[in-house]
Amino acid sequence: MGGKTDLERVVAYVPPEWKKDLEAWAQADERSVSWLVSKLIERALQERREQQSSTETVNLR
Repeated sequence: MGGKTDLERVVAYVPPEWKKDLEAWAQADERSVSWLVSKLIERALQERREQQSSTETVNLR
């Protein structure tokens, strides 16, 4: 933990209740909040790319 990484840091401010929910979720999955948020962002970006791809396909028709 705390080792060298090629990942970038992103800072976000969230309401206290979101933080509590994220902490509980991460603890239940035996993961860090950082790991959980990273996976949520990854999923959201993947969904966005898929939506953009399908929109581009429709626009080409």
